[in-house]
Amino acid sequence: MRLKNILFHADDFGRSKVISKNILKCIKMNNINSISIMVGFDENYFNYIKRKKINIKLHLNLTEGYKNFLLNNDYSFIELLFLPFRPSFQSKKKEIIKQIEKQIRYFKKKFKTDKIKIDSHEHIHVIPWINNIIFNLKKKFKIVEIRNPSEKFYLVGFKHSLNFIFFTNLIKLLVIKSLNNFNKKDNSVNFTGLNYTGMQNLKTIKKGISLNLETKKRLEVLIHPGYTNSKEKKIFDNKYFRYYNSPERLNEFQFTSSKKFLKNIIG
Repeated sequence: MRLKNILFHADDFGRSKVISKNILKCIKMNNINSISIMVGFDENYFNYIKRKKINIKLHLNLTEGYKNFLLNNDYSFIELLFLPFRPSFQSKKKEIIKQIEKQIRYFKKKFKTDKIKIDSHEHIHVIPWINNIIFNLKKKFKIVEIRNPSEKFYLVGFKHSLNFIFFTNLIKLLVIKSLNNFNKKDNSVNFTGLNYTGMQNLKTIKKGISLNLETKKRLEVLIHPGYTNSKEKKIFDNKYFRYYNSPERLNEFQFTSSKKFLKNIIG
């Protein structure tokens, strides 16, 4: 696989000034060439991204509404998954469709783009009824790509895999694969990064790439260098601050922003 066919991708751009700044550092090092942008939070670096030749996608968000000026209500992944079984589902569904359309319109206007690519925060777009909404909106909003966050299961050393984060990712992967059985899928781009989300390093990335060497499709390698610091604690819900401020996030940022990032992967 040629390097030009690999998208080294960072989610969560726009969630906060520090998160965007740290992702931006990786972009300026030419280590990240693709990002997903959350709208409704911080726009400090949006103008720079408009001028930069980089792959951009909407990071659709229905779960993290704290300090978001576009979201009226937010839900957990589990709440969204089981929402169809609640009596209020139809009214909630209409509200969620409006929120999805509002984010799409805002993104397209902000970045002056006719066509749009989509993934989502916490992969909520793999929930079948939300997946169906997004695919039904493809023609209306010229959605040309929808992430399929499913990949083969793989291990990279027992020491790096025997921890809580890896087992959480394993459950997440199993859930996504199960839900995908009921979904429409966009297989135009291959994907890796779910097995070791939040703990990517040289070995995990090289392994993920090696499993996709035979394909001629582009490959999206998901990395999370969007680390924040204690100065931004007030703009996050506590649960999410622990996530963005974790040592694992810091490690991914330091690894992805290093001068030898691409050289080590290619080598």
